[in-house]
Amino acid sequence: MTAALRLSPADSIGVPIFEAGNAMYVPEMDADYNISAFLLYENVDHYDVVRYLPDSYRDRLFRVGDPAPIIFWHKQAPYIIEGDAERARLKTMFGVDALTHPLLRDLGEMLDDARSGKVKAQQEEWFAQEIEASYNDVFLEEPSRTRYWVSRYRVALENARKLTQPPHPIDVRLRRASSRWLELYATKAEFPMLTSILGEASQGIYSLKQITDIMFAYMAHRVGAVSSVEITRWLEDDTVRSLFGRGLYDMYLLDGWPHVPFEYIKPDFLGLLKERLTQGWERETWKVARLVSVLILGSKEAPREIDDLAMVYMRDVLRDYERALYHAQNNFGRNPTYNDELPVEVAKTIVERHEQATDLSCIMHGDDRMRGRVQLNRFGLDEEQAQMYRDYIANFRT
Repeated sequence: MTAALRLSPADSIGVPIFEAGNAMYVPEMDADYNISAFLLYENVDHYDVVRYLPDSYRDRLFRVGDPAPIIFWHKQAPYIIEGDAERARLKTMFGVDALTHPLLRDLGEMLDDARSGKVKAQQEEWFAQEIEASYNDVFLEEPSRTRYWVSRYRVALENARKLTQPPHPIDVRLRRASSRWLELYATKAEFPMLTSILGEASQGIYSLKQITDIMFAYMAHRVGAVSSVEITRWLEDDTVRSLFGRGLYDMYLLDGWPHVPFEYIKPDFLGLLKERLTQGWERETWKVARLVSVLILGSKEAPREIDDLAMVYMRDVLRDYERALYHAQNNFGRNPTYNDELPVEVAKTIVERHEQATDLSCIMHGDDRMRGRVQLNRFGLDEEQAQMYRDYIANFRT
């Protein structure tokens, strides 16, 4: 430290000057009054540069991270107090003047504000206001269900996290804007838009529990009418896989219906799954029911009422499967797929019934559901054998 800027001839606080060659630098301070950087300074306003400093600070070396030297003039004499000092230090230095002199009172309040965190809170509030002004379409206007609005929200969130860490006043503004969006659009929105709004728990806007509750409510609302493509998209999402492995039904039994910022349908999960099973019988495929079972039941065994209904359909499927296998083996040898005379329609029946039985078994059994295939010899099903018939169909020449 080699000099200081004296901003007024009256008793006042100045600015310390550091010099290197012909360049002058002033320290930038953080909220604790520690030096955070040295900024190049050009004295374009022609403030007085004073070189008369307290002896103990003349040519003293300071580094980034050190308490900043706060220079001030009291009764025209220069003094320095370091940024990590307490108000009591002024009383030790100046006695009763520390309580009565306007400059010393102001300086004492500055030190108190730094020690109490008030300066940091004010800086954070100013920063939050700057971000709010930069993204007024996100913070000051009604949200819209458009990719543009969601992308603007994401940019605001990501920029805030680059420059601040939670908790921070900007988090309140981000949470307010996103909660309003959820209130208006959550149950109508596409899944990627919802996940963009929620972000990650580490970003500090929503906790892991809040993210879980909101995603639970979203999927509960939509699962009764959603397409298999949409359910597949959910099940492929890393967050869904990590949070909902128990299944929606088990989570509901243990935790009840979550409270979220929007209204949502609270379905009868087992009734819905039974409807999908019945639809599977009508359409001769239980692939959609199987997907729904992964979401609703997770890795858990199916409840008795689901198991019983699936078994009704399983008996008919297995009967047709065993008849087709018997027909193939009885008429075309122990390894029918090696016989070019095997009718392709018989092979197709075997494969179709095997896949139907696999879907039903996955609905019934949690281990099959998670593995995506039937346990060896469960219901007499053999995946390798089924694959031989698939290969036969693929290579069949009319």
